[in-house]
Amino acid sequence: MADTNPEEKFWDLIDDIQVAMLTAKRGDKLESRPMSAYVDRAERAIFFLTKLESEKTHEIEADEEVNLAFVDNDDRTYVSVTGSARVERNVEKQKQLWGPFAEAWMPEGPEAPSTGLIRVHPTEATYWDSPSSDALQLFRVAVSNITQTPPPGDEVKKVQLG
Repeated sequence: MADTNPEEKFWDLIDDIQVAMLTAKRGDKLESRPMSAYVDRAERAIFFLTKLESEKTHEIEADEEVNLAFVDNDDRTYVSVTGSARVERNVEKQKQLWGPFAEAWMPEGPEAPSTGLIRVHPTEATYWDSPSSDALQLFRVAVSNITQTPPPGDEVKKVQLG
């Protein structure tokens, strides 16, 4: 992935991670919850299957601005996504994305009137990618502690998407 442009790398990273913390506004507070993310590069969107009548859908209907946080501790990859969300019903898309995780939370199925989607259109993202091994990472941290300087080599990129 080293030669990939930042936008393509962004899509690669979130596609590999697959679970995001979806943060929406609940009045004057923020509320986050883990959700299975479905990346659709062709639509330049991130989808979440959901029950249409839920706190998160009401939060999004009141304020479309959301943040998604993707974390892969094993690969030391972190992605923060800002975007606008909307709640929709698209039975064909819901059937396309359906799987065991969705079934566990929504046993009524993808065609049920209570099942829908959250579509997030990302507008900006920042990713941190540290592709080093555990041993190299520990060495870099030790050197940083001794020299009192941040570890070198992490890739941090801001990507404008919308």
